[in-house]
Amino acid sequence: MKKSGQVISEDLKFDRRLVETNIRDGFVDKKDYEKHLKSLPDSASNVDYVEVFEEETEDTSVDENDLTFT
Repeated sequence: MKKSGQVISEDLKFDRRLVETNIRDGFVDKKDYEKHLKSLPDSASNVDYVEVFEEETEDTSVDENDLTFT
């Protein structure tokens, strides 16, 4: 719960990493968060699609039977 006199920075109020905690602790109202999300611009037109290929690699694992200790 929000402690008397505690203040949270506006920059961190809706920070994605903290918003659940901020709602739980009473710094942010769930309705205000929903309103904030709806006010964000749609960036869908700024998307660049990238194809990703995973190259096959040699198995470089070490077998315990191949180890020699001196």
